[in-house]
Amino acid sequence: MGEFLGTVVLVVPDDDPKTWQDFRAIAAAIRDHGMRAHLVRHRRHEQLALLPLWLTPTVSISISGRTDRKLLPGRFLSGLEHSKVDEYRTLQAAGAPVPRWTELAPDTRLDPGEWGPYVIEKPSAGWLGANIRVRKTEKVRFTPPSSYERGHYGRHGPMIVQKFVYTGEWPVSYRVVTVFGEVVLCYRQVTQRGTPLKTRWGFDAGGTAVISNTKAMRIELDANAEIMEAARRAHIRAFPDVPLLQFDIGKDVETGELAIFECHPFAPLWPFSHGMAISAQASNAVDFDSQFEAMTTIGRSIAKKAAQILH
Repeated sequence: MGEFLGTVVLVVPDDDPKTWQDFRAIAAAIRDHGMRAHLVRHRRHEQLALLPLWLTPTVSISISGRTDRKLLPGRFLSGLEHSKVDEYRTLQAAGAPVPRWTELAPDTRLDPGEWGPYVIEKPSAGWLGANIRVRKTEKVRFTPPSSYERGHYGRHGPMIVQKFVYTGEWPVSYRVVTVFGEVVLCYRQVTQRGTPLKTRWGFDAGGTAVISNTKAMRIELDANAEIMEAARRAHIRAFPDVPLLQFDIGKDVETGELAIFECHPFAPLWPFSHGMAISAQASNAVDFDSQFEAMTTIGRSIAKKAAQILH
């Protein structure tokens, strides 16, 4: 028997058979790196059996879906339910390449000379590109939350204005999933819907396409080294104790600058088994698990993080 390095308790986020299959593989990889591993759901009666672990070196991790510990023993790591405002501030403080942005307030007035003739307005509590639109910079004005129609995400948090990043005629971005800074998935996503934006400021000519992350997007696995390094570095510097991040990163085709649009420090769904992930893989003939041997890589990254904490 090798040296006992400690125990990792993983919270399984749902009861989907694929999720359980994934977490069993992750636990096996953790054990391969000299640590014990336990899988539990976030139910108090299941966690009662873990009480003896409070007396041994243990790290409990909720990779996705929960931020409260209940009876989970030892050091507890989970996501953070940040707003986009908090997320951007944290990324900026860590030196990550976040596009220029500001929270839309009653006194907000933007200079086109600094922001460009058009900007992107989006809710801080959005989902799948909802309520994102292009605005003429000089016409951007605050709207009281109660004035938005029912169902508009602007009713649930502040609106944000962001400098426009031109990723091409059709909008392109990368989704990069990292676990404690190690890349476990990287794919390119593009949506060809509406009218292509043939030039950076071609909105007056009818260009409307600015959102890549939509239900109609096409994806392909693309291990872009520059994009992955930006995600890895941002995770380690900005959110070192958040287990899993899902970055959306773009690259300006004219300036070459990278832009982190979001990193989702709270991930309620397991990215390898939820319905949209399974559907996207099927319709695009890709396999998320295979790109970087995801479950083995996740287990290795978790074991490394736990060892750093316990030793």
